[in-house]
Amino acid sequence: MTGEEARTISEIVLKASELVLLCHVDPDGDAIGSLLGLGLALKATGRKVSMVSPDGVPASYTFLPGSREVERTIGELGEVTVVIVLDCGDLERLGALREKVAGHPLLINIDHHPTNGRFGRYNLVDPQAAATAELVLSLLDRLELPVSLPVATCLYTGLHTDTGGFRYENTSPRVHRVAERLLELGVKPWEVADFVYDTKPLPQVLLIREALSRLKLGCAGRLAWVSLPRSVFRACGTDDTSGLINYPRMIAGVEVALLFKETEEGTVRVGLRSRHVDVSRLALRFGGGGHARAAGCTLAGPLERAEEIMLKAAERALEEELAGERRIH
Repeated sequence: MTGEEARTISEIVLKASELVLLCHVDPDGDAIGSLLGLGLALKATGRKVSMVSPDGVPASYTFLPGSREVERTIGELGEVTVVIVLDCGDLERLGALREKVAGHPLLINIDHHPTNGRFGRYNLVDPQAAATAELVLSLLDRLELPVSLPVATCLYTGLHTDTGGFRYENTSPRVHRVAERLLELGVKPWEVADFVYDTKPLPQVLLIREALSRLKLGCAGRLAWVSLPRSVFRACGTDDTSGLINYPRMIAGVEVALLFKETEEGTVRVGLRSRHVDVSRLALRFGGGGHARAAGCTLAGPLERAEEIMLKAAERALEEELAGERRIH
């Protein structure tokens, strides 16, 4: 990202009267927080703003201001409509909405993933940012738009979740300064943490129980995974897997954790987490991307075949990492 790029994007947004904001499938706190934070700030100026999440808003984030205004799809886009894609490393992460926005003349890409392919006509991409929410806050400052308490709450949630509650290695002094600013605007961090981590509807708890019963280990305990067919989501009454991948990741000795999620369309979404292996490179091989310690991709079904392919790739990545450790020592 350059100052010129940020300036150009600011000018385009300031001139826009109609905007469509989108985030990725299986949205996390940063995706939803950034979508709502930017959307609410722009709506407060009187602009016509649509906020779109292909998979809706996960239960853990329905407490956020504006969450009921989020739509799942979009209509035909006019040439003067500004389209802003948030927290997506590539357009594939938009799922079925990809074709509707690809090639749009006013497509803006705002993201912080190192694997971002700069797919927008205009790109505000900074891998040094801890969260896309951090970039949204910077954009609002450039636009000289006020950051209300609802906006601050959404952005704080994005920052908080993408740093793992300020536990991940992307937690820098700058992150704490940004968080301090948002708290000074009135955000209550204990309320955010309670909603995100400690309040879940019964169907989601039932899904966690079912997922843990399917937990498997490999590579001498260095690899852990959970594989969920769509029948499980139907039985539990939800497909909200937010936070679920943290369970296999937290097992002592596990280096790489994977979550396989079969969709109604038959594709398989794969979430990856690690402690040292760069899983963004692994996801990139299958058309996905993300961060070194958290990434994702989508594979063709059936579920068993996708699982076999990804597990073999993960095993090879672990072997390569182990070989590298041996060379160092």
